[in-house]
Amino acid sequence: MMQWLRAWYLTQIATLALLFKQRDVALAYYNKILAEQPENTLTMSRIAFLHNEAGDRARAIADFERVVAVNPKDANSWFNLGYLRQEALDHTAAIEAFERAVTLNDAHDRAWYGKALSLIALGQQADAIAPLKKNVTLQPMSPFGHMELARVYFKLGDLERCEKRMHRLKGFDPKNAAVLEDETGIRIGIDRWWVK
Repeated sequence: MMQWLRAWYLTQIATLALLFKQRDVALAYYNKILAEQPENTLTMSRIAFLHNEAGDRARAIADFERVVAVNPKDANSWFNLGYLRQEALDHTAAIEAFERAVTLNDAHDRAWYGKALSLIALGQQADAIAPLKKNVTLQPMSPFGHMELARVYFKLGDLERCEKRMHRLKGFDPKNAAVLEDETGIRIGIDRWWVK
């Protein structure tokens, strides 16, 4: 119990340090926690985020690899690892991490979306359709999955499905539907005065 209380206390000090933009002080306190609790994945994750914010993506990736090694059943950590790998343009490794995330949590909409983006980046548009469909099923009012799905259909030459997706998007986000009109040249009748 005392160890838990000490970790909580050190976390509070680290949080205060971050409020005063003292990142190095916060890192020092987080590292004190890890010295006492080497498998504290929450603290490891906090350190990873700080390394990423400081621009050290490689170190943040290594941090999250350590997190998932300690707790391989944490879907959010797998997602974070996938996101960082994707940002580093390592799309194959990103897809692997996103797949681990959705295996652990089939409702992880951001992992489905991330997987699709990496597939698209690798030129595998057709393979991106299923994860994008899963994403829009889980997040029907988020424009991003709908937009990427319309773009994939457009790139594959399936203009009918592209237009249907654009109409769906127009129903709740006409501004982004207008962006797709401009990108694709497909006109679905958006009142431009309203979306500006």
